[in-house]
Amino acid sequence: YRYWFWRQAEIAKRQAAAKGRGDGAIPLPVGECVIRDVMDTLDFTGTTDAYNVVEVRARVEGYLQSIHFDDGAYVEKDQLLFTIEPDMYRARRDEAAASLKAAQTELKRAREDLERIEKAVRSGSVSQQDLTRAQAAFDTAQAQVMGAQAALDTAELNLSYTEIRSPIAGRIGRRLADVGNLVGATDRTVLTTVRQIEPIYTYFYVSEYVLKDNLLRRFQGDQGAEPMKLNVGLPHHEDYPYAGIIDFLDNTVDHRTGTVYVRGVLPNKEHTLLPGMFVRVSLPIQERKNAVLVPEMAVLSDLGGKYLLVVDQGNTLRRRDIQLGASYGELRLVTEGLDGSETFLIGGFHIARAGMPIQPVREGQTPPGGMPNTSSESTTDKVAPAPSGNRG
Repeated sequence: YRYWFWRQAEIAKRQAAAKGRGDGAIPLPVGECVIRDVMDTLDFTGTTDAYNVVEVRARVEGYLQSIHFDDGAYVEKDQLLFTIEPDMYRARRDEAAASLKAAQTELKRAREDLERIEKAVRSGSVSQQDLTRAQAAFDTAQAQVMGAQAALDTAELNLSYTEIRSPIAGRIGRRLADVGNLVGATDRTVLTTVRQIEPIYTYFYVSEYVLKDNLLRRFQGDQGAEPMKLNVGLPHHEDYPYAGIIDFLDNTVDHRTGTVYVRGVLPNKEHTLLPGMFVRVSLPIQERKNAVLVPEMAVLSDLGGKYLLVVDQGNTLRRRDIQLGASYGELRLVTEGLDGSETFLIGGFHIARAGMPIQPVREGQTPPGGMPNTSSESTTDKVAPAPSGNRG
């Protein structure tokens, strides 16, 4: 497509040279406006961050016995990650279980003694003081059972801590301790980090001037408004393949920058986004019906602003100043200056000037005079000179 434009310009230059005069109409490539519905957007630069971040720590002291994951792998919730030598904690659990058994036996004996003395008191064969001592012994035995049960629960809990499991599903980092190391001795050692990336957050800053009236309510997602949608792409993407919603708007404007911190959430089911990535964020604002678009390559610029070389009814080039909006692939939205019916120059800018008569050549047409013989020329050995005006 671009080569076709270049060929037309080369043909026009040769034909103009062959005529030996510059006032004749020469063939130049032209195009027409594209009319379609487009979505107005606001574009920002942001970064991604994990939905949840958890530091996996050793909660009991011991030697690291085994590791059950590969660095950087995706792990599921409650998946076994590390094992600390459990022998000592298993022995303490068994000891606590034995103590509980002994306390339960003592409680049983104290209960039997209390019941026997209560019967004897009613018959008058023992004193009230004996009953008081029996009741105290029973209460003490009951408290010892409760203490022994608590000690057993603690021992079982510590034994369970020797198996360190992932508290969330996510991407695990590298291990920070190897097998054989003593962990949890002086503090609760961090062994690795798990980051939840499904879904994933993206953070970016929005100017306070954008947050106006209804748009602010859409950002906040309140007062009956649906959550505002956003689309995200990586720097090398031409489009925005990831869709999500705004789920958080900070409650203050940074007075130093005049911006508000905004967060979006994306499903990230394929796990292609990782925390810390730079991303491009596009927020759809409103749909524009029957918008006028032109090829980006047709737009020229100078100190007076952006303009096109429009072909009038007499096939003469006329300058038309325009105002531009967002880009849509290779097309650019024109917000002012065109009504959509215009024909304009799309090539040969190095020889074209406003006021010049031309012969419009649309794509697929053959210029008057036919195509010159280019069989001896390489199609890549020439580059058209830059136009006199900067192209926008």
